[in-house]
Amino acid sequence: MNKCLLLIGLLVSLSVWAGDKEVLQQRLDKIEGFYARFSQNVKTADNQVVQDGKGDLWVSRPYYFNWTMNEPDETSIISDGKNMWVYMPAVEQVSVMDLKKAIDNRLMLLITDSHNPIWNAYNVTRKQDSFALKATDGSNQDFVISVLPTGMISNFTIVEEDGQRSFYELSHQVLGKVELNKFKFTPPAGVTIDDQR
Repeated sequence: MNKCLLLIGLLVSLSVWAGDKEVLQQRLDKIEGFYARFSQNVKTADNQVVQDGKGDLWVSRPYYFNWTMNEPDETSIISDGKNMWVYMPAVEQVSVMDLKKAIDNRLMLLITDSHNPIWNAYNVTRKQDSFALKATDGSNQDFVISVLPTGMISNFTIVEEDGQRSFYELSHQVLGKVELNKFKFTPPAGVTIDDQR
């Protein structure tokens, strides 16, 4: 009888102590959406600065995001929940692809949906509010995301296979659902459309 109670007690305590991945998912689930300004710093594996940039990020869960880089060059990556548009005004071109197949934007899929099957392709290790996501499926990108217990993301890093690191610091955050018109994209007249769907 005592062994049975001990086993039940052990199972209950294990369920209370969620794994690192579950802690991250639970934190991300706390916020429906947000707006933030971001500053970007890209460095090579040997710490040489490649690029500094600035922009704006709007996110609404699940699968809606508008990532607009304003400096040094304007680029927008917008998801309407189904399609992902990559617009570069300087070259008057926009590419559109199926969001679920857009492997280059795994980070946004992870951030905008804690239940996406893509989570199965990552091992997560936590150090306080910083979570390292290491790909187990041969993907050429790993991530480090800092998420406060409130669910607010303070920064994240994209780590490429060659060691290049793109660090994004978020500021001026406004938490809450974002209007869906922020995630609609209509190609301007004269823009070349590369439809990859």
